[in-house]
Amino acid sequence: TCGDILMLSLQIIDNYIKDAMYEYIGCAGLQACASALTEIIKQKDIDTLLNLEISDIIGYLESIPESKYECAEIARNTLIKAINDYKKI
Repeated sequence: TCGDILMLSLQIIDNYIKDAMYEYIGCAGLQACASALTEIIKQKDIDTLLNLEISDIIGYLESIPESKYECAEIARNTLIKAINDYKKI
């Protein structure tokens, strides 16, 4: 709803995320959440990551203003969509 955009690129090998990169258009909160997300997901099984919570991203950052929780939600939702798109192939 804020207009921020996150694009996520994943390198998936044998159902594990080997590398992740992002581009974004938006605020510093989205940049922080996207950066945290890429660190959290590397070397993880994609099926396990479908259970990633917004609180996992916020916790990794050790705290962000409540007004930026939406950024963590954008990051998590983008990951879930990317994994689901991959599974359709």
